[in-house]
Amino acid sequence: MIMLNKIMNNLPITDSTSNNKEQEVILCEYCGKQRPMLVEDIPLVGKRRIHAACPCIEIREKEFKKRQERIDKKRKIKQFLRLSSSIEELKNYNFNNMKIREGMEKAYNKVIDSVNNFEKNGKIGLLIFGESGNGKTHLTASGANELLKQEYSVIFLTEKDLLSRLKETNNFNNEERFFEIMNACVRADLLIWDDFLSSQRLNQIEKDLIFQIVNGRERANKPIWFTSNLTEEEFVNSKYAKVLDDKGRTWSRIVGNTTAVYNTASDYRKLKAIARLNNQSIEEIEKGM
Repeated sequence: MIMLNKIMNNLPITDSTSNNKEQEVILCEYCGKQRPMLVEDIPLVGKRRIHAACPCIEIREKEFKKRQERIDKKRKIKQFLRLSSSIEELKNYNFNNMKIREGMEKAYNKVIDSVNNFEKNGKIGLLIFGESGNGKTHLTASGANELLKQEYSVIFLTEKDLLSRLKETNNFNNEERFFEIMNACVRADLLIWDDFLSSQRLNQIEKDLIFQIVNGRERANKPIWFTSNLTEEEFVNSKYAKVLDDKGRTWSRIVGNTTAVYNTASDYRKLKAIARLNNQSIEEIEKGM
């Protein structure tokens, strides 16, 4: 009873609920404004007026939470970027230094649309396929850099790099590193999978890992942007569907969760070589094709 009396004496309450009685004014220690009064039913005491917390406290707490979320998000962005392939080179890709050549228009518009509607699209990603060297990587990396500016987390991996990193962790029995890579591939806001199906001889472990990433991102409602050197015929006929697994379940998830775009532009690297050989501009070569 002595302890209860001591607690009661320290409460900022009044002796009555009467509106006529002058109330003690307590100012907020943060904003200096008067703290509001509330009527509370206190056990063993009855209804009393108490000073409530100032509304600015809730505002301060929300702002603090937002700051912490931004700090945590930036940390994750750096963590995922550290795992990306050729990150320094990719930083230089943007839409301003890209020449939209004939055949690239549809793929370009789809990437722009995917950036502008990133949240709305949810798990629906892209599968941009076509001849090697026709700008697929430049397109997706430019889109990735736009999303990074908006503080989305992005990881960019070539298929070869992804599989070799996972194989390395398996060979050295590095469980922590393995889960770091798998976790990044599943949790990043966007995974860009460059040179998809460049490895057409996959062992069972690699097939299982690819399925786990594709399936994990589908469950997490997160998109994948694939680039691939598949031809139109190979894509339409799903020629390599069973390369990923015998039942085609991985391929089914990929085509079901992406917008497929056939980039018909020609190989830019090949054009440059021909242009140098003939002492012509690339535009002249393209016009003559």
